[in-house]
Amino acid sequence: MSDAPRRVTNRWTTGPPLVIGLVVLWLLLWRSIAPLTIVTGIITAVVVVRVFELPPVPHVGRFRPIAALSLLVWFAGQVAIASVQVAAQAFAALGPSRGPTSAIVRVQLRTRDDLLLSLTAVIMALIPGTVVVELDRADSVLYLHLLDGGTPEARERCRQEVIESERRLVRAIGSPGEQEAAG
Repeated sequence: MSDAPRRVTNRWTTGPPLVIGLVVLWLLLWRSIAPLTIVTGIITAVVVVRVFELPPVPHVGRFRPIAALSLLVWFAGQVAIASVQVAAQAFAALGPSRGPTSAIVRVQLRTRDDLLLSLTAVIMALIPGTVVVELDRADSVLYLHLLDGGTPEARERCRQEVIESERRLVRAIGSPGEQEAAG
């Protein structure tokens, strides 16, 4: 180990947003908002941030609250619709008919930003009926397992949902260049 002093970084990944997020996670894990739990959460978060220094996440976008709200509303609607569809498929599978035919869907994403690629995958993973199989960073390709992908229309609808989630996400936190690339 070198004797050089550790460089103090002041980027957003090691600053207050990360500490606040870790404290909230701590409180959720302990299921308590007692003063002692809050204090120990803050201490733990600061120690984790300082001991386990995170690599920088290069992201030049900025947060747009109205677009983020639009993304959140769209996402809630997608989750509600997909939940009803999955429940209907599960109910139909109880009968004598065959269950839904699944498929692997390949979607070419337009952004190259690691954060946006990862968040797009997370959004799609949280929507019932889809499971992220792989995210190819080098080529910006997302592979999803689609529960009901037996028809070309269903697979194309899944691709369009992924593109729409990426577009909304880029509009909410992307850079101007990424917004232009995502349309």
